[in-house]
Amino acid sequence: MKKIIQLVLALAIVALAGTSCKSKQKVAEITGANVVVGSTTTSPTVTTPAVSQPESTPTNEPEVTRNEKFSLSDGDANSMNYKYHVVVGSFKNQDNAKNLKATLNNEGNQALVVVNEQGMFRVLIASFDTYAEARAKINAIKERFPDSWVLVQK
Repeated sequence: MKKIIQLVLALAIVALAGTSCKSKQKVAEITGANVVVGSTTTSPTVTTPAVSQPESTPTNEPEVTRNEKFSLSDGDANSMNYKYHVVVGSFKNQDNAKNLKATLNNEGNQALVVVNEQGMFRVLIASFDTYAEARAKINAIKERFPDSWVLVQK
C-alpha cells in the first residue's frame, strides 16, 4: 500500500513538472505606436478589425484615471506639460523600466520613465491634453499592452 501511494505521488509530481509556465501572450506589431510624447494628434492611424464595436463619445465615457504624485526619473529631461499620460508598464526595479523604455524608443516612440512617491517606476508611452486622446492611444495599443492605463499628476 505504501508503494502505491509513493507511486501516485511520484506520478503527480511528474505531471505537475511537465506543465508549461510560459506565457501565451502574443507579441504584436503596433501600428501608430510611434507617436511622440505630447503629440496633439487626436487619433493615431489604426487598422480597424472586421468586427467593430460602436465607439462611445468622450462625453458619455467617464474618465478612468489613477492620480499619483510623480516626477521624472533620473536621466529623463523632458517636460511634463500634459495632463493625461498613458502608462504601459509599472516596475519596482528601475532597470526593468529603462529596458522597456529603450525598447519603445527603438521602435520610434519617445517613452519616458517617471517614479511615484512609493518608488514605482512607470513607463509612459505618450502624453495628451485630453482624456479622449489618451483613451484613443490605449485603444490603439490594447493588443500589445492590454493593461495600459491613464495617469494624472496629483
